[in-house]
Amino acid sequence: MLTAGICSGQRVTETSVPLGTALSHALEQSALTGPSARPFHMKIHLFESTNPPSEYRAEIEEYWVSPQQWRRSIDSPKFKQTLILSGDQVSEQNTGDYYPLWLKNFITGIFNPVPNADQWNNLDAKITQIALPNGQHSDACARMKFKLGSETVNNDAFANVCFDGAGLLKFVGSPGYSMEFHDYKSFAKKMIARRYQDDPEPGTKLVANVVLLEEMKKPDPALFSIGQPTPPGQRLQTLYVGQAIIEQAADGQPALAWPPVQSGKTSGLLTMYISVDRQGHVREAYPLNSDNAGLQDAARDQLLKWKLKPIVAKDVPVQAEAGLTFRFETTLAPPPK
Repeated sequence: MLTAGICSGQRVTETSVPLGTALSHALEQSALTGPSARPFHMKIHLFESTNPPSEYRAEIEEYWVSPQQWRRSIDSPKFKQTLILSGDQVSEQNTGDYYPLWLKNFITGIFNPVPNADQWNNLDAKITQIALPNGQHSDACARMKFKLGSETVNNDAFANVCFDGAGLLKFVGSPGYSMEFHDYKSFAKKMIARRYQDDPEPGTKLVANVVLLEEMKKPDPALFSIGQPTPPGQRLQTLYVGQAIIEQAADGQPALAWPPVQSGKTSGLLTMYISVDRQGHVREAYPLNSDNAGLQDAARDQLLKWKLKPIVAKDVPVQAEAGLTFRFETTLAPPPK
């Protein structure tokens, strides 16, 4: 739904365009990588703005020549990675046993801001934008609704994409991934966001500032040299899996217990998004949708104690992500005396 402050008597115009057209235009104008992008060197400082010393921080550096040739380094307190792609060869060096979901989301937001673009393009939808007499344009958004969970227990989930008045990406969000794009500035005939923001949970505001963005006129071939490629089985992989896979891997884990609530519904559905490391530990859990938000903390605390059987793909343990929906039954807590 679009809203705009319009005074009585003002004349406004309203335009609608296919969502796929708007999304393609936004990516053409603002995507750092892609067939028409120019080689660049970039440095990013990522931190928790409300608590800068926290472990939500990283330094990211990218040397990019083409979709087939680039080098990326990530330096965070518990995970470091140097990833080089040169043609069909890959070199991957990791320090740390878990690639955090919150960190991976920023890598996605910066270098592949709409990872599910085809899903949006296939929607028969339009976005509507209002133009005011002073020349300003309203934001425009589209939303996709679907079910998340199992065949027997599932809940509504949503994905959103929003454009600013200039038609550039303002927000992209779906289960397990969300990103805001701010402070666009010109670079190499494109408009590139210089600040990225995500709030993975209430009270946690993560910000990634671009501290350096420059064209690479003469890329140094040594940056992309790979002496010994990393075999696929030794690379860190992350897979999205369904609830049935998680339930099989969680066989033997205690069912979630629902504490009494102060108010709201005492029965209904609650959906969480989890990220699991290669050993089967649930490392992150974030609320998506709940009939009683007062139960979300209890669900997360219990999920973070789960130890699953490792998720395996082609005989190799992988990280896994999943949206899980639970049915809860609880009671109202007695009023305080």
